[in-house]
Amino acid sequence: MVAPPRLSMTDLSKNAQCVLKILENAASLTTTEILEIASTDDYATLCTDCAGGDAFVADANQLVEMGLITKKFGKGGYRWQLVKD
Repeated sequence: MVAPPRLSMTDLSKNAQCVLKILENAASLTTTEILEIASTDDYATLCTDCAGGDAFVADANQLVEMGLITKKFGKGGYRWQLVKD
């Protein structure tokens, strides 16, 4: 059986890269927390259109489908977390 090809960060959209970078530094975050962090100067070059939230949700759900992050619904909305190897 052949292993699936490994993705590099450049294979992902800038918003997906931003979500992964933000989650690298946190155990788990809500959608609101991620959007607040994404709007800071530290992430300005990666998070190009996260402000409205629609692009974030689309890219975050794509990362869930790829098995890179998880989402769980709870108090305060969805919580997002990196999948640990």
